[in-house]
Amino acid sequence: NCGFPNRNTDTQCMYCKTSLIEDGGLISWLRQTYYVLRWRWQLNQRRDHHQAKGSAKSFLKAPGYFLLGALLSGVGLYLFTDAVNNTSFSSGLIAILFLSYGIFTIKTLISKNHR
Repeated sequence: NCGFPNRNTDTQCMYCKTSLIEDGGLISWLRQTYYVLRWRWQLNQRRDHHQAKGSAKSFLKAPGYFLLGALLSGVGLYLFTDAVNNTSFSSGLIAILFLSYGIFTIKTLISKNHR
């Protein structure tokens, strides 16, 4: 009744203590209804708390991730131009990794903010 998963061998719900065997009368129905409503209210409270907490964190993290992406892209671009000037293949690969990770960080940040 409350939606809590129980084993087939349980005689009563592990969450709301409602009997899983007998279905008895008005008092049992009232108790079950109370536990169902309480359980749903608690789930809503947790969900609302996590959503509010997550939005505040993402607001504070956004500038940091943008700066990280810009820094990685800038370092990658600098290393790439240096690798081209020195004709260094391995330095060019490292530079491309820095550049692509910086672009990926900024792209991920932008795509999360548009949802």
